[in-house]
Parts: sequence; structure tokens; C-alpha cells
Amino acid sequence: MVVTAYTLVRTDRSKLGKLISKISKLRFVEEVTPVYGEYDIVIKTETNSIEELNFFIYNELRKISGLTATTTMITFRKR
Repeated sequence: MVVTAYTLVRTDRSKLGKLISKISKLRFVEEVTPVYGEYDIVIKTETNSIEELNFFIYNELRKISGLTATTTMITFRKR
């Protein structure tokens, strides 16, 4: 099973370039896109389980200095 998720990230805009570079090198990250509005970055990830996604969010992504908030949305597909 593949779990696809989109994580919305808030950050200090002055750190945007560095954060995008760091995030794009993390495992499970498929795409990193800067956006305008309430959030600054959208990250698309693909993991093999919800547990793996949780580990990634809490132990890898949120450990990066400069992130002020994240919101993760897990996609739902019925096969």
C-alpha cells in the first residue's frame, strides 16, 4: 500500500529557499512547491504506511529548524 500525503508548511519567508533545499533531500519526498497564501510550502510524500508517514513527519520533517507549523492531509483512494 502506498500512502500519499500533502503537508502544508508555514515558515519565515526569508528561510524559504534553504528549507525547500533541505526538505527536497528527505526520503519519501516526491515534490516540494513554494506557494502563496496562508502556507509557504506544499510537500508531497509517498510512504508505505501511516506509521512510516507519522515517523517522517515527527522525526524528520519537524526537526528542521525554521518550520513554524505543518498541516498534513492524507489522500484517500478507493481501489
